[in-house]
Amino acid sequence: MPYSYSRLFEEITGRKFENRPVFDPPKLTPLRKPIAESTIGLFASCGAQLAEDPLLGETEDISFRLIHRDTPMSRLVVAHKTKVRKWAAEDLNVAFPLDRMKELEAEGAFKRLAHTAVSMVGSIQRYTELVEQTIPAIKQIYDSQGVDLVFLFPFCPACHRATTVIARALEARGVPTLSMSVLLEAAEEAKPPRTCFLDFPLGCPAGKPHEAEQQRAILRSALKLAGDFDGQPWHIKTLPFQWSADGSRAWEEEVSGLYRNGGLKIVMAHRDEHHKQGESLVGHEREFTIRCNC
Repeated sequence: MPYSYSRLFEEITGRKFENRPVFDPPKLTPLRKPIAESTIGLFASCGAQLAEDPLLGETEDISFRLIHRDTPMSRLVVAHKTKVRKWAAEDLNVAFPLDRMKELEAEGAFKRLAHTAVSMVGSIQRYTELVEQTIPAIKQIYDSQGVDLVFLFPFCPACHRATTVIARALEARGVPTLSMSVLLEAAEEAKPPRTCFLDFPLGCPAGKPHEAEQQRAILRSALKLAGDFDGQPWHIKTLPFQWSADGSRAWEEEVSGLYRNGGLKIVMAHRDEHHKQGESLVGHEREFTIRCNC
């Protein structure tokens, strides 16, 4: 059974996890070209950014940072404060796979990696502002680079919802997307277009730290599947990779331990800000789908 963040939240707090919007399946924008001929744009919600740039906010920051493809990973920091950032702190490619995507470009898995990626901190519930203000600006950046497919990498549980909103809104505006997910329950509820599920820890949507070959295999597999979603009823494709070679799921307890030992305190502080500044999608799914189409 895949890892359940909502179950952990309820066990620790004794409170029901109520932030569970359930959307109807999205309408996909058909792929413009075969993946081998496509330009791919990257989107990350871990808050990867240059250390010298103004730091992205911990939560409810609907601004974004741009990262040129030639930026050394050593110059980047992770602005997202979630405890599950620990693996990205070891190897940022697990959440923002810039190095791996350039390697896949070189081997011909796709035609070109766009020269500029978009990065945010995905702990956001200012969904209306996100759709009306931020996403048009992001789309313009991808359009200016001739991007044929946006590849999205959510980080924490809240990121999975916000990244889905971004993917849905881009699709509604004519930009095909492909999303990774490491939180199956969130993907099943919000239904991002073209979703590949990786049964790995939160914070690691592109693989295990310092496992470059595995990371490339994961990304290569997802990209090969992108065309198989079109013309089909909405579904999730599960990728056949394991965190540990022996099949051990000890990582689940490690993730839970991060939340039990300070991680949930951060979550609850962010939830307070969500309630102050944001909005709930629960009960407003159809209304919000219409907004995504605007």
